[in-house]
Amino acid sequence: MKDTFLYDFKACDFVMEDGDPVTASGVDALKVWIEKILRTQLNRYEIYTDTGYGANIEDLVIGKDYSTAFVQSELKREIETALLRNEDITEVKSISLSRVKDLLTVEIALETVYGEETYIYDGQ
Repeated sequence: MKDTFLYDFKACDFVMEDGDPVTASGVDALKVWIEKILRTQLNRYEIYTDTGYGANIEDLVIGKDYSTAFVQSELKREIETALLRNEDITEVKSISLSRVKDLLTVEIALETVYGEETYIYDGQ
């Protein structure tokens, strides 16, 4: 995984140290990538057109009246497809979903080139 700048998604800002952005590498860079891929709606932004970057999450949960079983099945498929685009992720072992009102929480168990990782995406 290429190095990237560490981003605090809750604060909506880059993590800074002594006035400089903090660089993330390895598994930390992968976690930033995972968060970004799950937050980016597939095919919404022109910069990502025809790149396959992003996940089709919003179309399944916002303003739709699909059955819970269908939504969970499709979300898992969409998330797994998006994650496996990264060469550092070798296997998606499991995806657990929970939704409380408008908050979707996703717990993902992954096998990566860095070892087993668990990632929790809380949609905030």
